[in-house]
Amino acid sequence: MPVSGNKTALVYNLSLSSREVTLLSELERDRVTSLSIDEARRRLGPAAAKVVSSLSRKGALQRISRGIYLVRPFRALTRPTTSSTVVAAAKLLEPRPYYLGGLWACHFHRLTSQAYGSVLDAFVTKRLESRQLGLGRLVFHVVPAERLRDGIERTTVEGALVRISTLERTLLDALDHPRAAGGAENAVRIVSANLARANRSALIEQAARLASSSTAQRLGVLFERAKVSDRALAPLRRRLAPSPPLTAMLPARPRRGRINKRWRVIENDR
Repeated sequence: MPVSGNKTALVYNLSLSSREVTLLSELERDRVTSLSIDEARRRLGPAAAKVVSSLSRKGALQRISRGIYLVRPFRALTRPTTSSTVVAAAKLLEPRPYYLGGLWACHFHRLTSQAYGSVLDAFVTKRLESRQLGLGRLVFHVVPAERLRDGIERTTVEGALVRISTLERTLLDALDHPRAAGGAENAVRIVSANLARANRSALIEQAARLASSSTAQRLGVLFERAKVSDRALAPLRRRLAPSPPLTAMLPARPRRGRINKRWRVIENDR
């Protein structure tokens, strides 16, 4: 049980039994970052439930779902620490198609210096209730299955494989899901500042295939401002109807400003 602590970390009383020490050592040796109760039974036999419960109370295991626990590195048990919300989310979601995005992905790709803070955005195909994982809150966004087939990469975070949006997909999602990027104004700012870093053809291709019409329109304006040629933007133009509805760059602002007739966008962000 905890002997001291605060809102961000706890120092635990490590009066571990020999069986608990053996299990944690084996898990670290085998590079196991999450433990199911079934795996615990395979390793420990009938004593599994008792040992897992004890290690959970002592902070060596963190329950992330029914019968699933995140394993704290054995070498870190004597130091104040908090298990990463990102790793916990990956372990919780790994049986499903998913990826992590939003401001966390923006920060990961160095699109912004703003860290993801207390909210982590996950994109999934079926509705799930948001939940607290460690110090962070995991929020879900439901997207069609085809949006989880590309624009996603795997990276290692604290020894665990995590599915995240690529740099290009992160920019596209910022316009398509502005709430996950800190709002429409912040999304436009992030995309404008980082278009030069993106693989332009990959971003245009993904937007032409996956983005909503309004996102394609806004992205077209931002590319136009960056002096990208009409020829390069042709796939994005073909994504739009002959006369798409007039949309605003920032939907929450008054619809006043110059109208970009080519992309049918009210440039109310200037």
